[in-house]
Amino acid sequence: MARAGVTKGEVQRARLALIKAGRHPSIDAIRIELGNTGSKATIFRHLKDIEADEGGAGVPQGSVSEELLAFVTNLAGRLEFEAQERLDALRAGHAEEVRGLKELLEKSRGEARSGRTEAERSQVELSAERTARQRVEAELAALRLEHGQVTTQLSAQLEGAQEQLKATQVHVASLEEKHTHAREALEHFRNASREQRDREARQHEQQLQYLQREVANAVEALTAKQTELRSALQEKAEALAQLSAARAERRQVDDQLRELKSAAERLAVQTQLAANLRDQAQQAAQQYETLRARASDLEQRNAELERLLAGATATAQSQADMVKELLARISQPSPAGKAKVKAAAGG
Repeated sequence: MARAGVTKGEVQRARLALIKAGRHPSIDAIRIELGNTGSKATIFRHLKDIEADEGGAGVPQGSVSEELLAFVTNLAGRLEFEAQERLDALRAGHAEEVRGLKELLEKSRGEARSGRTEAERSQVELSAERTARQRVEAELAALRLEHGQVTTQLSAQLEGAQEQLKATQVHVASLEEKHTHAREALEHFRNASREQRDREARQHEQQLQYLQREVANAVEALTAKQTELRSALQEKAEALAQLSAARAERRQVDDQLRELKSAAERLAVQTQLAANLRDQAQQAAQQYETLRARASDLEQRNAELERLLAGATATAQSQADMVKELLARISQPSPAGKAKVKAAAGG
């Protein structure tokens, strides 16, 4: 198990051990040398402090090769640390952006589902309103037909009663005219009977009885016609009552028509509301498509960033290889180089 924390002296000793062994003292190499303990940030901080100490100590005690080796080592460690920091920052930013886009996408999907649910419920309500409207229209048509039939029947009955009343009136006038004629004939008979009383007494009596019977029959016929007239008047009154009831029923039908008009207006409002909900659902779907396109663009951008990251990693690896090669060359100088170093030291 790795222990917590490493000291500056331990980092310096591990660095020197790696340099003497001809290895590049990178952060990972130093951490391995320390037994896989300590954080990279702590090791990097100690390395910077060691570089600062070496920079302020005047002329270094080691050779030029060791100084160059230490410089290149510190440079490689710094490049590796900065590349790691940049990689971590890019990964964190990308993860945060992807998480935000996923949340926005889920929110848009929920809004789209809500819009579709609301549109379906409005469609069901609209269908119910249409069914109710069709049923009411059918009932209204039946009422109109029945009202027309009743009106036609009442009109026919009223016309029949009026014609019967006219016929009764004509018959009464005819009876009255006959009665007048009978009285005139009776008066004429009386005047003639004064002159021929003895001679035509029996004939006169017979004619008088006959006329009395005719008058009685006429009176009975008149009474019957008056009874028929009263019946006709009563039927007329009943027809007028039925006509009043039909008019009242017609007013009720008119009221129902006004209520149906109000229901039709409410149905129009519901239809407009359903259209608005369908428009909102279409807008939500368009927004969902836009967000999905943006997510696709971000995925492409993520792939591009990963490609750039792979390129940067390859570049850093190439630079590390170049540094290793340079260190290898420096750690194994040629005889001419050694002679120059000795000459420079002797001078």
